[in-house]
Amino acid sequence: MSKDITRRSVLKAFGALGAAASLDSVGSLFGAESMLMPKKVDKLSGEPVLTVAHCADPQFGFAGVDYGPHLERCERLIDVVNAAGPDVVFFAGDMCDDKNDLQKDWPRLLERIKPPVLVAPGNHDIYDPVVRKDVEAYCAIFGADYESLTINGWKIVVVNSQYCRDTDETELYEKQVEWFTKELTEAKASGTPVILGSHVPPFVNELDEEDDYFNFPSAIRRDYLEYARQHGCRFCLAGHTHTTLEREYEGVKLLNSETTSLNFDERPFGFRMLKIDAEMNYEWNFVGLD
Repeated sequence: MSKDITRRSVLKAFGALGAAASLDSVGSLFGAESMLMPKKVDKLSGEPVLTVAHCADPQFGFAGVDYGPHLERCERLIDVVNAAGPDVVFFAGDMCDDKNDLQKDWPRLLERIKPPVLVAPGNHDIYDPVVRKDVEAYCAIFGADYESLTINGWKIVVVNSQYCRDTDETELYEKQVEWFTKELTEAKASGTPVILGSHVPPFVNELDEEDDYFNFPSAIRRDYLEYARQHGCRFCLAGHTHTTLEREYEGVKLLNSETTSLNFDERPFGFRMLKIDAEMNYEWNFVGLD
């Protein structure tokens, strides 16, 4: 059996298990008739229960541009984030354009950030195809290539989307799948809503779009999203496209923030602040750095 078929069958099993499970046993959050889904508002009705700084593609040195201005812009981002005091900071990958530059400044920059930090590796941090030595080099700087954090009644689950591409490192891929199912199963059992973070988004414009550089392979895309939705995912935060995007899958919001390196849609440099209240009303506001 081919590796691709194996991966698809694993994710098909996710969907089958989710569909067979009783949704009523874990409270109204997952009740079929009363599922609480995010609603975007101009102003929250009360104080946010969770605030996430959503930062995409610092990518120092991207597109042949001098490393320095990208670094300086990220230093300003850190100052703004520290002053704002979100509950967590999420970087959606491509921390440098060249993986060999990661060790230059990121150890120092990570120490400067006051809130907890989660990072999803990008395709410029761990190249295609994934090899173990690149994963180990990345983890030596950022701690892990996938991780989760439970905070303020939410679970943030950050995956290494590089494993969506073909790789001979099947053991590493399968370990992430095992970890991912465990994290989401625990979230569902406790009635904890989930935010997924990745570098590559599941899709860019439409669920059934053709496979390309900017999305998950169609062989796993729908299964991944459906399994996540059935296990309490309410937001998917990503980068990679260098465009600002808002779309959804069955009520799950998929959001791609502006970058601090280069925006193909000519948006200004900056990041997004995601604020969610107790009723799952949310704001996703731009914070500029120009």
